[in-house]
Amino acid sequence: MIRTISSAFIISLLFFASCGNETGKSGEAATADSAAASAPAELKAINAEILSNPSDPGLYHKRAKYYLANRSFDEGLADMGRVMNLDSTKSDYFLTLSDLYFSVNQSGNAKTALEKAITLDPKNTDALLKLAELYLYVNKSDKSIEYINQALKVDQYNAKAYFMKGMNYKDLKDTARAISSMQTAVEQDQQYYNAYMQLGILCAGKRDPLAVDYYRNALRIQPKSVEAWYALGKYYQDVQDWNNAIGTYTTLLKFDNNKNAMYNLGVINLLELQAYNKALEYFTGAINIDPKYVEAYYGRGVCYQQMKDPRKAAAEFETCLSINPEYEPARRSMERSK
Repeated sequence: MIRTISSAFIISLLFFASCGNETGKSGEAATADSAAASAPAELKAINAEILSNPSDPGLYHKRAKYYLANRSFDEGLADMGRVMNLDSTKSDYFLTLSDLYFSVNQSGNAKTALEKAITLDPKNTDALLKLAELYLYVNKSDKSIEYINQALKVDQYNAKAYFMKGMNYKDLKDTARAISSMQTAVEQDQQYYNAYMQLGILCAGKRDPLAVDYYRNALRIQPKSVEAWYALGKYYQDVQDWNNAIGTYTTLLKFDNNKNAMYNLGVINLLELQAYNKALEYFTGAINIDPKYVEAYYGRGVCYQQMKDPRKAAAEFETCLSINPEYEPARRSMERSK
């Protein structure tokens, strides 16, 4: 016979399960009956299953996961209350519960649910890694790595575990171990986009040309990734490879109206190529995307200075200060022009 556990944690969930029972119908039936006619087909199908078998906790769990995926977190928590009322012995139920709590910023309850999931199934690698992730968020890398190592004892080829370990080492400023862990992650899963991105970031921080390969691997997986194209362009810019920087930012702008790429192209044309009219075009493009882009107004002001037009330069600097009175570069430029 299925047993339930008794605790304040479960009681808090049962509140959700007891709501809406004043008409004489069970809470489960009332919930299903109240579903709007316009509900998505998937939800209607789950509701129909629940009506046919209202004592099956797996069906409420199924609906809770639907609500989680569709960001209806209160409804998902209510269904998990019903699940726990029927069966509180399955590790995966607590895993879903933790996801819902985490989604509503109740990290303490999320942690409690994950600990219960692991108590019920010490080999639940998903629960182990989610708890590791939670400790990473609160900067407790020692505990995070402890749970990661537990997960790796269960599955030594788990790519996410190596990725998580790499993120911990990155936070600890241990770049060598962070890179090693991320490399192991992509060895286990050659489609691991986030791991390639982190490898690119870590290598770019050292001006290591391997960053290019890692960013290009990320783009192999997600060819229109804005963050990967921008990061690649920024790497080229930082190592003063102007042609590749321009080419990369230009490619990005073909499918994304990216203000920062536009601004960086303005900077390259202004400072490196002395192509002031071209720089003006890019700075203006960035401003058209974001009318409060202070740095772009300042860039236009510097362009006008270089073009010997102090009146227009002063107007741009004044605009900077109207947006941000504390913007020192514009203030200094104004003072020098007096």
